[in-house]
Amino acid sequence: MTSTRLTNGDVLHLPGAPHIKDSKGVIQPPSEAELAAFVPLIPMDDILLFTGRLVTGSRKRRRQPRWAAMNMARLKLARMCIDHALAEWASVQTSEQDAAP
Repeated sequence: MTSTRLTNGDVLHLPGAPHIKDSKGVIQPPSEAELAAFVPLIPMDDILLFTGRLVTGSRKRRRQPRWAAMNMARLKLARMCIDHALAEWASVQTSEQDAAP
């Protein structure tokens, strides 16, 4: 689906190998439950960067039929990430304001 280098230098790859291809070459997306399980794995400092990468990946492959289901899954995961970021936004803003001199 996507991979991105996090701010701490680690690389996050989602999803893993079982979702790469089926026998017809169609990219198999993760289930809704698997997508929801990915969201807590993404550090809050990197969640908006990761969300942007999901949307960019969908945009680049929007005309490729074999990627249609995966693009839908990317956009669903991006929505889940945005919802998570919005739910945690107040705590993120408070910690940033406390750290400012």
